[in-house]
Amino acid sequence: MDHLEFTNSLGLIDLVSEQHKRLRQAVMQKIEAIFADSFSQMDVYLISLVNHRPMSVSEAARYMNVSRQAAHKQVKRLSELGYIELGSSEKNRRDKIIVLTQTGRKASAKINQVKQDMESQLIASIGETDYERAKALFQKPWEL
Repeated sequence: MDHLEFTNSLGLIDLVSEQHKRLRQAVMQKIEAIFADSFSQMDVYLISLVNHRPMSVSEAARYMNVSRQAAHKQVKRLSELGYIELGSSEKNRRDKIIVLTQTGRKASAKINQVKQDMESQLIASIGETDYERAKALFQKPWEL
């Protein structure tokens, strides 16, 4: 079965998964090409989340849909690399808040640029109308 025959046999859920996989692979290849440090998809996701807003390890775990222990492992790794640091929460001193360091903010800016470049390529590939339509569909809350 060739790739076209395979994709024609898929339902929407599997098609979304296939395209997501291709986009993630392309983004990660570009990220790997510009950084000396090797990032996992989870590293990139955590940097992007914390760039949006500092949060606790527990909150990051919920967003990433991983255990608190797995999130803590990512936090520890990125902290050792100098991209993030942990501070204390003003509300609860036991809660540690993840914040980007200056190095982390620079990395986040580069990662965001890679994503913007990929989106520009996507627009060139599928056209602005289809791009905006797809984006609008994914922004809607889906009742499942």
